[in-house]
Amino acid sequence: MSKQHFRTLLKRYQTDECTPQERRLVEQWFSMLDGEPSARTASENQQLEDKLWRAIQQRQGTVERPVRSLTAMHRWWLSAAAAVVVLGLSWFFYTTLNSNTETILADNGPSVSSPAGTLIRLNDTAEAMEITLNDGSRVTLAPRSSVEYPATFESSRREVTLHGEAFFEVTRNPQQPFFVNAGEVTTKVLGTSFRIETGQNNSSVQVSVLTGKVSVFQRDLPDEPLKDKIKNGVILTPNQRVVYSQASHSFETSLVEQPMVVAPERDSPAVKPEIFAFEDATMATVVGKLEKAYGIEIILENEELGNCLFTADITEQPLFTKLDLLCASLNATYEVRGTKILIMGSGCR
Repeated sequence: MSKQHFRTLLKRYQTDECTPQERRLVEQWFSMLDGEPSARTASENQQLEDKLWRAIQQRQGTVERPVRSLTAMHRWWLSAAAAVVVLGLSWFFYTTLNSNTETILADNGPSVSSPAGTLIRLNDTAEAMEITLNDGSRVTLAPRSSVEYPATFESSRREVTLHGEAFFEVTRNPQQPFFVNAGEVTTKVLGTSFRIETGQNNSSVQVSVLTGKVSVFQRDLPDEPLKDKIKNGVILTPNQRVVYSQASHSFETSLVEQPMVVAPERDSPAVKPEIFAFEDATMATVVGKLEKAYGIEIILENEELGNCLFTADITEQPLFTKLDLLCASLNATYEVRGTKILIMGSGCR
């Protein structure tokens, strides 16, 4: 790690631009040196920065010459020298964290339940990273994202904290529900698959459901312990998503961009792929099959539309293309309204 990178981390801490992991590390450094960075003069801060950098280089074996004597410095610096080895170890933890290895940190977060501490995985690569939790749940972590979780889920709840974006495949366990904290929002599931994306500085949080059902709700503060009583929220089913706005503290539900045929639960028996081939089938029949396959309510504005006939094989088409073809054959149109689809038209001609 370059000295410029090191200085950038300290500067980001002073301007409150650190990630939670970086902030925790820097505060650990200064707490061991018995003081806060803001309590020192600019000259003292510069001296401290130089000393920390020399300690890190010495710990990593990049400096062969011994550090010069500190006899001309104040007693504060003499006490700082005693912490050099510990500081080097702390930097070792930081560099390990940024090389995609599991790092055990102190139990400082409200979400940590494991006596062994919290495992933090940071994906600083350009590819997605798959992580398997001790309960068998899988997390596919997107680049520039991180997840914090206990080494072992030992309490009545399984709880993790996400920064960035990840896809979760949660092992079902009704006796130990699974919680994902992201900014001001918590997502609660029993066993399902879903995606969570957080905007910059947690300005927004988006949750999209692939299988199962999840509860998404707001906590009063992003770092407060999870309470059983929720403030407000929504229930999502497959092919639904919600976007939470931090500015307005509001939830907006809609359909995902590309709805998929609802997959069976992981432990359900395998089923044959859905076939959407119709010959003189009524609109009511076609719509009913689409509703069941995608788990999305489709409403016919005009009852006469339900009696119209449709003939085509639309198996390979995405849902919205299916609807385009269906409506084109009837001179009808459709709109997505929230988590429902409305088909409008005067009927058969």
